[in-house]
Amino acid sequence: AQGQLNYNRSFNKHDVGGMVISYLSSYESGNAGSVTSSLPQRNVGLSGRFSYGFDKRYMAEFNFGYNASERFEKNNRWGFFPSGGLAYAVSNEKFFAPLLKVVNELKFRATYGIVGNDQIGSIGDRFFYMSQVNMSDAAYSASFGRNEGTGVYSRPGISVSRYANSKISWEISKQINLGMDVKMLDNSLDIVVDAFRQYRSNILMPRTYVESAVGFMATLISNYGKAESKGVDVAIGYSKQLNKNLSINPRGTFTYAASKLTVVDELMYSNDISYLSKVGQPISQVWGLIAERLFIDKNEVANSPLQYGDAGLLAGDIKYRDVNGDGVINDDDKVPIGLPTVPEIMFGLGSTIRYKKIDLNFFFQGSARSSFFINPQNIQPFYRNGGNENGLMRVIAEDHWSEDNPNLYAFWPRLSTWNVGPNNQTSTWWMRKGDFVRLKSVDAGYSFDKLNKLKINSARLYFSATNLLLWSNFKMWDVEMGGNGLGYPIQSVYSLGLQVNF
Repeated sequence: AQGQLNYNRSFNKHDVGGMVISYLSSYESGNAGSVTSSLPQRNVGLSGRFSYGFDKRYMAEFNFGYNASERFEKNNRWGFFPSGGLAYAVSNEKFFAPLLKVVNELKFRATYGIVGNDQIGSIGDRFFYMSQVNMSDAAYSASFGRNEGTGVYSRPGISVSRYANSKISWEISKQINLGMDVKMLDNSLDIVVDAFRQYRSNILMPRTYVESAVGFMATLISNYGKAESKGVDVAIGYSKQLNKNLSINPRGTFTYAASKLTVVDELMYSNDISYLSKVGQPISQVWGLIAERLFIDKNEVANSPLQYGDAGLLAGDIKYRDVNGDGVINDDDKVPIGLPTVPEIMFGLGSTIRYKKIDLNFFFQGSARSSFFINPQNIQPFYRNGGNENGLMRVIAEDHWSEDNPNLYAFWPRLSTWNVGPNNQTSTWWMRKGDFVRLKSVDAGYSFDKLNKLKINSARLYFSATNLLLWSNFKMWDVEMGGNGLGYPIQSVYSLGLQVNF
């Protein structure tokens, strides 16, 4: 159910507007599979917007949302989320008139807002304020009586998969944005720049170390985490009719965004192992081992730190750095490696060009400042992983360590018919740059005039294609597939067609 109220009116130099919307949602699943999931999913909210403008120079806007979610206990169910913005159109000032021939429009903006998110946890986490208890769990059964060993008198036990937490509530995002809008050269050039900073709090996360210290059956969860992000968005467009036959419309976008965690559930690390702390690191940062090279021979293996308790390492296996110097290679030697797995830079560039009856449209996209990690278990030859025998990739066949080719920096360590655990650890050995530029789409066509003899009003012969070309330093497979080279590849599609209107 939804209700809406609108108001807009102009008074001389004053423009006033407002809108209020209320809604009530209720969703039910016909075959949910459990009592909890069969209950109606309900949310209710009230939102509004009020705007004011004076003399087309000064603008202000206030927005709010007052929402309630079924997922939270009644005392924490409702959230009020306001936002406000100011804008100043400098180009409408009298003193700006001499510049209007070059800069047709110039406006500065500033906004600040608070947003709430109730889509936290898993889909099955309907009611955080209620425990999930299984009163008949065979995994926790107990046997009684004289026939205890045979299990004749075995009875199921009780297990807890979630403890009630009435304090869990909305995840909060506070964001400030500074922007500028510019139009130049007879409104042909359009530039939009936005710089933002976001503060996230009440991030739902497991309290793993509390659980292990106290001995709870289920992992505790709470609104504990905090994070920050900042960045800039730039959009540039140019539209020009150069002459009666030729027009162009190039456009481009650029986004840079960086993040860091400020509060995380983790141990208090001492200075000598402070690299294990996630505080101050990007949200999608990966921790891994530093791979130095491959082992030369058995003697080097025997005189090196034991790696993950595997005493069966041989020449040709990966040798890792003992970061903390304790004589053992384990998770305590993992450090932040590479860039975040989510690109910090995203960009796109495209254009539409028309010359007489010919039109051309193309678009490039790409990303930079990201890393991804090859999953060696998914491409290891002679090894059954997940029920499937992995194929021998050409790069492995041509570049692997062997007694005939003892290359200490070969792409693949020694071949094996079993899973060599230490070789499959996340490490710099499998780290690759995720930067790429892709010619995402091309559309070209030729339009015909009206063909009276064939009773055709118009026609267009066209060629279109997607995923045509890719530029990347990573050559083994499509870089956007990430770490699994045996996954379903990204397809290139080509089309040739004729569109006719009678």
